[in-house]
Amino acid sequence: MVAGDRFSDEHGVRINRLGITDPQQLAQAETDSSLLRLQRLNMQGGIPGGRYDHAHLKQVHQKLFEGVYPWAGETRADREFQGHKPTYVTGFKETMTYAPYKEIEQRLNAIGEQLGKENYLKGLPPEKFAERAAYYLDQYNHTHAFRDGNGRTLQATFVQLGKEAGYQVDFARIDPATLNRARDLAMVRPHAPEEAGKNLQALKGMFEQVISPAPGLEAEKLRDPSQARPLAALSPQMQAMDARRELEVTGYRVMDIVANMPGAGNYEKGVSVGKGIEATNLNPAAIQTHLGQFQQAAEKIVKHPALQGPDARQDQSDAKRFRAAAEQVSEIAASKVMGTEIQQRAMPPLKTHAEAQATFAAAATQVARALQEHNQGLAAARLDEVAKHIARNPYLAGLNKENVSKAIVAADQIDALKSNSPLRELKQATEVLQQVPGRIKSSSEGISSSNHNHNQLER
Repeated sequence: MVAGDRFSDEHGVRINRLGITDPQQLAQAETDSSLLRLQRLNMQGGIPGGRYDHAHLKQVHQKLFEGVYPWAGETRADREFQGHKPTYVTGFKETMTYAPYKEIEQRLNAIGEQLGKENYLKGLPPEKFAERAAYYLDQYNHTHAFRDGNGRTLQATFVQLGKEAGYQVDFARIDPATLNRARDLAMVRPHAPEEAGKNLQALKGMFEQVISPAPGLEAEKLRDPSQARPLAALSPQMQAMDARRELEVTGYRVMDIVANMPGAGNYEKGVSVGKGIEATNLNPAAIQTHLGQFQQAAEKIVKHPALQGPDARQDQSDAKRFRAAAEQVSEIAASKVMGTEIQQRAMPPLKTHAEAQATFAAAATQVARALQEHNQGLAAARLDEVAKHIARNPYLAGLNKENVSKAIVAADQIDALKSNSPLRELKQATEVLQQVPGRIKSSSEGISSSNHNHNQLER
């Protein structure tokens, strides 16, 4: 086994069921097996009931690769593999780093939850679907859940996502190099956050080439604008993930700039910055140790006399972005809203059925999954069914109200869920959705709040 890689044997060849020891033969066997399984999975419509979270992607990976690898369905976390990958997509060598393996499960769940808030991209026109699909593919790709097979796993996942949103997604329409280039550009983020859309432009263009509206009445219903949801604000965890990505991509570029500056000690300073970035990537609390060092490195670039002309514009931008990201990560780490230390913030009162509808969808997904994990399958299934109803009609009564109540009672009996934020959000949304639309009382104003436009798009 190669040191640090428990997915491979002592010669660096992936551990496999076929007894193959030649890496090229293994790559061909993997391709032959997984492509057939990919076609079969796509024809079946993907994973039934998949929520695009940790459990969902693990199932996809297992189905695609279990014919070759005994570790199919295992994430990098299962064998503690970190890894990184170089790319020259910008014309210069860049380092693509992935999510810390210890955070893979929580990150995939956070991405799936955020996607659920957008009703899994239902109700969107083609251009908007391509735009949002590009955003989520980049998020999943950066998490990079698996040692190998991430590309095909995401292809299967987005074929299913497209089908469930009324679109056919056919990656065979493009050259794999086009997808790889678009994916890598999004990873290295050459553009600043205020121009974030430019980082995803190539991915969006790729999706515009591979999607087409699916035929049939059912697909038309899935694309109906009434299915769309307002673009939800990023959860605290998604914000923290994004801040750390910004720190990483700019940090490694700053490392190279400083290390290549003429003058004694600059190489060592650059290397030290790189080590600080790696430490912070694996443990965000380490930012408090390295913040001063990061700020000094950024300042060194900003004020360097040889880096003031138009040719140094990218270097200047990266230095300023790096400093801003370091300070943001420091603030988040200090308030413990990152990684496994995330604290659930108090949720503001829900004032409209539209707000409650979006909150219910996301919270019900999380609570149902937790119920399922604690052997409360019936309560989970009932809650899932109610969530489908609420997605169509933001009013809770009769049997649906009764089933939600039963699910909440079941969740309250599980210690791990009692103080769970999704459960609190589910309860709050339920209170609003039980009221007749247009008669919600504001807790702060004591007046009626009309909600005639709960299906209005805010994208």
